[in-house]
This record gives sequence, structure tokens and C-alpha cells, in this order.
Amino acid sequence: MDNHWDPLTDMPDLRGRVIVVTGGSSGVGFATVSLFMRRGAKVYFTTRDELKARKTKELLRNMHPEVDSDNIDWLILDLCDLKSIDAAAAELKRRERKVDILINNAAASTASTELVAGRWEVHMAANHAGPFLLANRLLPLLTNALKAKDADVRIINLSSLAHVSMLPRAFKFHFDSATCLSDPVPSYPWQWRFFGRFMFGFDMIRYAVSKAAVVLFTKELQRRLDEQNIPLITIAVHPGEVATEGVMAINNAFIRTVARFSFITAEQGAATPTFAATAKQVRQNAEQYRGRFLVPVGKVEVPNTVVEDDRQVEGLWDNTTVEINKRLIIDNLPPLAPW
Repeated sequence: MDNHWDPLTDMPDLRGRVIVVTGGSSGVGFATVSLFMRRGAKVYFTTRDELKARKTKELLRNMHPEVDSDNIDWLILDLCDLKSIDAAAAELKRRERKVDILINNAAASTASTELVAGRWEVHMAANHAGPFLLANRLLPLLTNALKAKDADVRIINLSSLAHVSMLPRAFKFHFDSATCLSDPVPSYPWQWRFFGRFMFGFDMIRYAVSKAAVVLFTKELQRRLDEQNIPLITIAVHPGEVATEGVMAINNAFIRTVARFSFITAEQGAATPTFAATAKQVRQNAEQYRGRFLVPVGKVEVPNTVVEDDRQVEGLWDNTTVEINKRLIIDNLPPLAPW
């Protein structure tokens, strides 16, 4: 842990590194992209809209005119759309031979209960299944980066302490169910719905469950990489309670007021993701960090106890794999590659 971590002074020189940050046009993602740029990395940020992507790149160039504009670029990516994920990964493979760091930052938080394309619950789609597929599609570029003499390759997945603090004590996960992506909260008392939507303006319970899935995915991916002696580090992080544009847009007046006075800024929220992605002590003490859950700044935190339930961990991995492959076949796309 390093409570004094300052990305601008403590991040190593990132020249020669290629980094992908999903959801990089606002909030913590935008701040993370900006910090990586200023340390010399070549950064690709993703957004769902080309006009927004162009405006974001222009804003970054104006903010940091000293940075080579060739070191910042964008990819169109919608994590709820498997075709979009496949296309973004294919485009990146055309442009780059490697990726040193993948930051799965983009996320959804909504009150909507509509299924994405009639199949998956939106939080599970955007926060878990989408990043699952993206990491798989980019794995060849990530493993290519391991060939360098000074290789330090990492996948950082943004989760949230909500998966610990915002779920009822008696909550039972259903990741071992074949319907875990379409119906992750099959038993949903009205009190839970009232609590989530009234207090926060979005479905906090479903959001928290999806963020638990992120932690389980991170742990299981690390285990599989370790089994193959692949020296790639995966970490799940909670960036803190951040007063982003998204938080202000989806929450009610009370939460917005609390956020203005007590939440941290997006720049401060970027500290833990950048620590997890680049701090030298993470690589030097890999046993301490691999597959773990971090909170600000760089502190290893105990996640929800579901992470110790092998049935839930394996069930989530297997069911996600089956569901994604089913959809890929329908979309005439290649199946998931072996991890």
C-alpha cells in the first residue's frame, strides 16, 4: 500500500507502452488517460460515439499541448454490443502489435430493467460480459507485450466497494445459474428496489452484483494465467467515491449534494487505477497484488465473501463463457479464444 501515491510524480516513465482505457471520454477514465499521456504512454481510449471521441481527443490535446498528439487515439466501443467489441479489438490489432495495459474502466449504472438485445441484464452485460470478451480478444496483444525484456503487462478491472457495502447481509448470489447474465437477482424484494432506486436513482443492487462479478472474474483470470506461468497481473480496483459527471447525472438531489461536499475528484479517483496499472511495487510484490481487490490508494481490501465460493467463481466463468459463445455464433463471430 502507498497512501502517498501521486500519479504525476510516482508513475514510472511509460514511453513505449501501449495502454487501452475503456470509457475514457469522461470521469475517472478521462483523468486516467490524461495521466498516462503525460507520462509518455501511447493511449487508446474508447467511447461509443465518434463525435464525442473526436471532441475528447481535441480536449486532451488542448490541455496537454506538450504531449505528442500521435500518442492519443480512440476506438469506438459499446460494451453491450459484442459486434462492437469484436470490431474494436480487430481495429486495435491492425494498428498495434502489443498492449501493455488494459484498463476496463467503462461501466453502466441505470434504473432500467430492460434486457440488452433481449438477452442480458444491462449491468451484467456492460460491467462484466463486455470486459470479459474484450480481455479475451486482446489477450494476444497482451501476451505479445510479455516478449519485451522489460515487460510489465497488467489488466485492471474497475469494481466498487458497493459489492460489499450495498448488498443485503442475507444476499445470495446466483453466478452458478445459467441465467446469471439475464437474471442476476432472481429474488428481488420490493425493499431492495426501493432502496436502490429511491436512494441512488439507479438499481444499486444489480449494479453491486455486477461489480462483484468483476472481482470474481479478476480472481479466476489470474488463477488461469498463473496455472500457465503467464506473468500477467490482473487486479480489481475501487477508485473511491468519485464526483463524476455520471454520478451527478443519475443520482437524486440529496446524493448530488453529498457528492459535491464529500466525494473525491476524478483526478483523485484515477490514483488507484494508475497505481494498480503502473506502480513498481506491484510488480516487485506480485504475490501481494495478483488477482486482488484494491481500494484507495493501493490498499489490498477483503472483497465480498462470494469470492471464496468456488462454485460461484467457477459458475460465473463457465456460464459467462457459454452465454458469450452462444451470442457470438448468432452474430457470426469467432468464439472466445482459449485463455
